[in-house]
Amino acid sequence: MTYSYSQFRQAIGEARQSVSQGDAAGGLSIIRGAVAQARDAASAGKKATQKSSKPASTAARSDDAPASSKKSSADIGREQVLAKAGDTVPIVFGKRVSDVGGVWVQPPLLKQGSYGLEGQFLYAISQGDMAASPQTYRTFVGNQIIDFLPGTTASVSHFFASAATMAASPNTCPITGGKIFCDTEARFYLETSLDGRKGISYVPNLEYYFQVAARKIGTGDLTNTVRTYDGTAFTIKEVETGIDRTSDYWSLRGQTPSSQTYIVGQNLDSSATMAAMEKDTSLLGTWFPGISNYWQTLYGADGPVAFIYENDATINTQYDTGSAATDDTFAGDIYEYGLSPVADPTSYPSSYDFTVFSDITFLVVEGNIYDESDLTTEYKTTVRQLSVFYDQGIKVALYSAGTPGTTGASNQFVDLAMFLFELIKRLDPASTASIATPIDTSNLQTLATFNTNIGTHFNGIIEQSMNVIEYISTMAPFFLLSFISSNGQYSLQPLLPITAGNQIDTTALTPAATFTEDDIVPGSFSKEYRPADERRDIVASMVWRETTQISIGIQRTTTVRYPATASDAPVEQFDMTDCCTSAAHATLFGKYILASRKYATHSIAFNVPLLTTSLIPTQIIKVQRQRITSTGDNRTEIEWYQVTDIKHSTEGISTISATHFPVDGSNVAEVSDDVVNGTFTVV
Repeated sequence: MTYSYSQFRQAIGEARQSVSQGDAAGGLSIIRGAVAQARDAASAGKKATQKSSKPASTAARSDDAPASSKKSSADIGREQVLAKAGDTVPIVFGKRVSDVGGVWVQPPLLKQGSYGLEGQFLYAISQGDMAASPQTYRTFVGNQIIDFLPGTTASVSHFFASAATMAASPNTCPITGGKIFCDTEARFYLETSLDGRKGISYVPNLEYYFQVAARKIGTGDLTNTVRTYDGTAFTIKEVETGIDRTSDYWSLRGQTPSSQTYIVGQNLDSSATMAAMEKDTSLLGTWFPGISNYWQTLYGADGPVAFIYENDATINTQYDTGSAATDDTFAGDIYEYGLSPVADPTSYPSSYDFTVFSDITFLVVEGNIYDESDLTTEYKTTVRQLSVFYDQGIKVALYSAGTPGTTGASNQFVDLAMFLFELIKRLDPASTASIATPIDTSNLQTLATFNTNIGTHFNGIIEQSMNVIEYISTMAPFFLLSFISSNGQYSLQPLLPITAGNQIDTTALTPAATFTEDDIVPGSFSKEYRPADERRDIVASMVWRETTQISIGIQRTTTVRYPATASDAPVEQFDMTDCCTSAAHATLFGKYILASRKYATHSIAFNVPLLTTSLIPTQIIKVQRQRITSTGDNRTEIEWYQVTDIKHSTEGISTISATHFPVDGSNVAEVSDDVVNGTFTVV
């Protein structure tokens, strides 16, 4: 069901005709009927239309999902987010200066393991080399600082290898320590606790090299206490096919189920001397050779098998009959297996290639940061979301300081822009070779000083795949900058005129160029006024992200309005959470938005003979035209504009587009003066 604009316009015409004939009620009825039909058509369209998804965009949709965000979230009690194949590794960029800035990161979990019954957790923090080291007192699991977790000693470490380092030794994993490995087949993990109840136990693949550790769970003295199962208590099934392999298992062993007893809770040396709440890690540290053709040899299976326990176990409090009986409060035990396809997973053969791990900073957390367990009855392995504060982000070339050959943390947007071009291989600040730089670097120090002077800095996370040009263009206005293309290069330029001291200029301006009737091609001048909706009074709501070192960053809102604007005026929101960490920054941008809406009433476009000057977008021009009227009150009309676009044609014509940028009687820019000296209500 559709209802076109032409149909609605026809109804308006019929209504007018009814009114002109004195039938106002009939005209109103026609209008109401047309509105009802349009509403019904819209409603039917909504019900009938299903939102389409782009094909082959699963990874992009995953990046877009709020649950996948690496930025700090108020939902800190959620279970740890797991990384998925195809997820984008974020870029953590920023630098805390004078108690402002820094970045809270909530990374996804790449790999979870265990070594010596202590948790091991691997996270990808950022593309690039982080300038700051992680600290346990700045790392939260859920709402708890891990440095203060009772009964737990945790550590946090970074691991990084550059592309050059990895290229020289591609089989060397940058994650060292021998507890978490680059190869997905090499791992330490916990087996399900055998707690005396019915359940399933998945058998480890002992074709691999292996290690094993164990721990008893319970209370009191359990040194001589075990649980036993007889062989009839379980069946064995092949995981991939579901085939019952129980009879194959007993046949290959030359045994019968009723003649065998399985013991849970004994030490790894077959004694029962492991005390309650203690660990047996005696077999850790050495990789034992695997069993060739393990599944077929022991189970007659073609792959992994599972033990399915059908009967409860029996408590035996005197496993060693020569020693006294101990307590019967044994709840179960935990097995930790280490598996590796190579004899030493800390030194991989040359056939392995781990270069995909290059240029990424990884974080490893060691310690039992699991949800709190009652270790007399359970051993939890779930964990809450990790949050880490960094007062410095990745190291980048410091164009802002005029030393691109030197790297360090930065909060300057100009450095971020250059780093993004470096990522896509459009420039190399470390190279001495002459290359075509896609961005004009001549003014980057000036712009960095300008941003420092006005307090606009970048502290945030880039967490989605994006087009570099589009991203820089979209983010630049938050720093009162514009990303333009001119003279064969991109460049960053200030949105407001600035002084020699790199402050917003509130003195008399001199136009970069003046255009008169003699310059403008006849008939080419056009003027378009901005819609009334874009000029009405609004309250600007700026959303930004608060950062302190002792509490996980949260979103804040700062509202800006002119005093004459009603507090209940329409609110327009500007999301600065990707980059802004101060109320002052948010307020300044809000003032710029309001002043621009207030003073910029229209835009123009006109043609001139081919420009040979260096006029570029963002520069201020003056347009002087003669206004001729039928009443004879001809006068000269002078307006000031900010250039937004310049196009050159092969016919020798340049087309200039510009936005109204009014000045007062002293040639002071009214937008600039309001931003610096205007009165606003800020909440």
